[in-house]
Amino acid sequence: MAARLSICSLCLLFGVIASASQASPIIFHERAFADTVIDSSLHAPYDVPASALGVNDWTSDMIGVNQWGSDIGVALGNQGWLTLGFTDNAFGSSGNSDSDVWIFEIGGVPEEVSVDISVDGSTWLSVGLADRQSADFDYGVGIDIDPYFTTSNGFDTSTRFSFLRLTDTGNNTYGGAKAGADIDAVAAIYPLEENTVVPEPATGLLVGLGLLGFAMRTRAH
Repeated sequence: MAARLSICSLCLLFGVIASASQASPIIFHERAFADTVIDSSLHAPYDVPASALGVNDWTSDMIGVNQWGSDIGVALGNQGWLTLGFTDNAFGSSGNSDSDVWIFEIGGVPEEVSVDISVDGSTWLSVGLADRQSADFDYGVGIDIDPYFTTSNGFDTSTRFSFLRLTDTGNNTYGGAKAGADIDAVAAIYPLEENTVVPEPATGLLVGLGLLGFAMRTRAH
C-alpha cells in the first residue's frame, strides 16, 4: 500500500511540475529596472522623467478611453531623449542572440526609438532601434547588444553598462500631447546570475514536493 502511495505521489508531483512550469510567467526583478534619471528632453505635459523609472506601469487596456497619465511614462517628442542610469545593477551581453535590455514602450501605435548604452555616461555605443512590432503586447521590445561589440570599440561579453539613452528617431507621429515615442520603463535582462530576471514562484510545485515528502515518510514507516 505504501509503495503504491509513493508511486502515485510521484506521478502527481511530475504532473504538478509540468502544469506549473507552463503557467509560471517570467517576471523582471525590481533591481532590473533603471532607477535614476541622468538627463532628458521631453514633450510637455508628459515630461516627468522620473515616471520612466522603476517597474513598468502601462498596460494595453489604457489605450483609448482609459488613457495613461504623466505618472505612467514620458513622451519623448520629435527627436527628444531620455538618459537613465542603473545604480543597483548593470547590464551586459548574453553572448548570443537573446535580448539583453528591454524597453517598455507605450501606446496603441508602436513607435521606434534609437538606443545607446554606456559604461561611464560619457562614451556611448549605438545598439540600434527599439521598434515594437505589435501593440497587442504590453511587454515592449528587447534589444540584443551583442552584434555591436567589435575589436575597435573594446566592448565584449564581460563589459557591464550602467547607462542607457533613448532618442526619438523623428520618424514617429507628432500630433498632440503624447508626440513621439512614449516610454514606460527600461529593464536590464542580462546577466541572469545578477538576479535581473526571476521565475515566479510556483505554488503547485511546493505542494507537490510536500506530497512527495509525505509519501516517502509513509513508505519508510
